[in-house]
Amino acid sequence: LLAFLALTLSIFLVALDTVLIPTALPTISQDFHIPDSLFAWTGSAYLLTNAASVPFWGKLSDIFGRKPIILIADSIFLGGSIVCAVSISAPMLVAGRAVQGLGGGGVVVLVHVCVADLFSLRGRSFYLGIVGAAWAVASALGPVLGGIFAQKLNWRWCFYVNLPVVSVSIIILYFTLHLHNPRTPILRGLISIDWLGTITILTATLLFLIGLQLGGESTYAQPLIICFLVFGALAYFLFPLTQWFEERRGGSPIMPLRIFKDISNISALGVVACDALVFNSVAYFLPLYFQLVLATSPSTTGLYMLAVAIPLALVSFASGWIIEKTGRYLQVLQAGLALMTVGVGLLIDFDTATPLSKIIGFLVVIGLGFGPNFHAPVIALQKRIKESDIAAGMGAFSFVRMVSGAIGVVIGQVVFQALMHPHLNDFIRAGVAPEFAKRLAGGEAISQTEAVKNLPAVQQRSVRGGMTEALRATWIFYTCVSAVGLLVSFGIHRGRLSNE
Repeated sequence: LLAFLALTLSIFLVALDTVLIPTALPTISQDFHIPDSLFAWTGSAYLLTNAASVPFWGKLSDIFGRKPIILIADSIFLGGSIVCAVSISAPMLVAGRAVQGLGGGGVVVLVHVCVADLFSLRGRSFYLGIVGAAWAVASALGPVLGGIFAQKLNWRWCFYVNLPVVSVSIIILYFTLHLHNPRTPILRGLISIDWLGTITILTATLLFLIGLQLGGESTYAQPLIICFLVFGALAYFLFPLTQWFEERRGGSPIMPLRIFKDISNISALGVVACDALVFNSVAYFLPLYFQLVLATSPSTTGLYMLAVAIPLALVSFASGWIIEKTGRYLQVLQAGLALMTVGVGLLIDFDTATPLSKIIGFLVVIGLGFGPNFHAPVIALQKRIKESDIAAGMGAFSFVRMVSGAIGVVIGQVVFQALMHPHLNDFIRAGVAPEFAKRLAGGEAISQTEAVKNLPAVQQRSVRGGMTEALRATWIFYTCVSAVGLLVSFGIHRGRLSNE
């Protein structure tokens, strides 16, 4: 039990850092005077390295054991937090976030692998529900703490707060986590790694996501960006060939193709992709709506986000208990996806003066919908794969979740920037200075939060109206993705978990 609590603490700190930043980002961007494009990299860098490293962490734990690898992952995350906390420039902050993502990728996949090693399939549904609830509690505390730190103390405390949490986690795991350790010699273990597959998927992820991000900063018509996207997509297509080759030569592929031959597994991963894309993006853009359009303070924004996180935590815990008692996981998952689609669709109705009652009601619906979606797809996937493939399966699960999350934030940023540009003349007609209007419509709207607050009332209404319209398009896109996730879920095998 103590080992499980330590694992939950590990994923809690990774989740906390994921959501701690959005409410503080406008303040950070003002300190460093960064454009929206680099603003987005602060979130994307974390997700980028997280996603790219996930498959590698799973295979490392198969070779060298779960305990030493999760301790290494925690330590890397700690190092990244220190770099972020002492950052003196935006590039240094982004670099620190990238290091955090590298360690966080290992924590996310290894927590799920260790829980699978510790408990039976039906029993682990309850514990995975607790893990999901811990993630949600972190989602509740993160925006609140991020807002308070940014407004009352200093945004650097968003990273300082990680230091005691991750340190305690490392100590508890060192003394309490007792799983089989193969004690593989380092050289032999390194030789046995599927390096071809690892390098291919790492290259694909970096090229593709960097291409998306750079295209959002300028235009996708540039030759360099087209090369990034084309070669990234090509590397993704080549990756299955590397896994086939590794299997044929008797090696151990990082993502065995047998996992993807089952339509239920493909559907479960499809649901994960849709859910992650929507969840990460909603958690990223909702705080921006509150601060940019409604002009709320960071701490107030954090309190608003509790309306998502608290019901999310309660439903995550309750759904894990229901799955354990009934053995039915698909029905719980589909109920969550349906509510998620409705809740995100309700955001389309947000305007420049949304009443508090409507805000809270809509956010509660979203939280209820997200609740079951953290762990029910894990159960669906683990039910259909062999125990020996658990680490690879969880690597695939975490990889899809992180890549989709990164893509979602980038796409949302691209849509927002693109739809701000047509409002340039509207801003100028409202009396906004042409130079400032060009900055707002040209990719710096987010970093100009405080400047917008100082505009005359008429000009504020024009700017916030443009921001609302741009954000509305992102809500429409995410609603469509949510609906696709619900449709894909019907491909998951409908069954019950045994008590064995």
